[in-house]
Amino acid sequence: MDSKTLSSSIAKFSAKFCNELDKSTSVVASPLSAEYILALVALGCEGPAHEEILQSLGFPEDDAIRSSFSSMSSQLKSIKGITLNVANRVYIQDGGYKLNSALESDAIKVFDAGLKTIDFGSGKAAQEINKWVESKTNQRIKDLLTSDSVNSDTRLVLVNALYFKGTWLKPFHKMMTYDRPFYLDESTTVAIPMMSAKEEFFYGQSKDLGVQYLKMQYEGEEASMLVVLPEKVDGLNDVIKKLADGYDLLADVEALEETKVDVTIPKFKIETEIDLMEVLPKLGIKTIFEPADSGLTRMLDSGEKLFVSKGVQKAFIEVNEEGAEAAAASGMVMMMRCMPPPVPIFQADRPFLYAILDKQLTTYFVGAFRAH
Repeated sequence: MDSKTLSSSIAKFSAKFCNELDKSTSVVASPLSAEYILALVALGCEGPAHEEILQSLGFPEDDAIRSSFSSMSSQLKSIKGITLNVANRVYIQDGGYKLNSALESDAIKVFDAGLKTIDFGSGKAAQEINKWVESKTNQRIKDLLTSDSVNSDTRLVLVNALYFKGTWLKPFHKMMTYDRPFYLDESTTVAIPMMSAKEEFFYGQSKDLGVQYLKMQYEGEEASMLVVLPEKVDGLNDVIKKLADGYDLLADVEALEETKVDVTIPKFKIETEIDLMEVLPKLGIKTIFEPADSGLTRMLDSGEKLFVSKGVQKAFIEVNEEGAEAAAASGMVMMMRCMPPPVPIFQADRPFLYAILDKQLTTYFVGAFRAH
């Protein structure tokens, strides 16, 4: 699977994932982080469970997972100008339990995952895992697991942490930030801090999707934030649904052109906890959660039956004047008395979608801003 096909499949999964999140509030998620865990699980299961994950993630077979995620792991390490920490770890119950040798090899070579034995019945396992996640996300993600989420029956915990921090290539000036009205719906506004700039950004519109696009680059010009702003105040949920139904967002993003834009956009901070046991079954991934027959037969060397008893993601993002932190030949003709072309106005004063992408247009984080 080449990088463009991979970016496309990640974008499709991200849109479907986002479509299942709470539509009444601001959210942030990293579907890619969930994909890392699911892809590893796919290599350790068979039957319907295996088919469900491959289909949901858009991979034809296991070797496509191996080639895609090994190239993804090296791609993530090479992005310039931003901080991007990707950390994968497999925790295994102490006392004779071992990962299946083929899966252990995949975990290390494909996913760059560390392996650690732990006593899940000790009462301190959740605390130890949480401390590791905290250290990998610059202390932004705390208490990923509750103390009662692991116990002496737990055999395996898969953890993926993804942390992003970027500084804008063209920062906003703090003196240009002040409270402005943001539309919660057509008749209700709330005053929130909005940043402003008149700068060269990547900009475009889509009549089919009914949106304006703005792509702001981070230092290093290898990652960017894309803002998808619906024309209608109440248009966001329809836009997310169209994307989940297969609208090709990346084709639009590739066509954006750099132009001077008058931008107004909120500064914001969002933290979201997602129960993957609610979201994943809606995306067709159900069998791995079934105690009787989960299909997780290739995870451990022992013949013990496994199933996924908990799946959780916590995500964080902060966007301010300096940038974002998240736990992506011209010709001139001179004419006399010619008025300069009007500068497009991009005023994000209503609910919008945002994503953090790299230059291959791989989606790292996706979310919706609704001011509450």
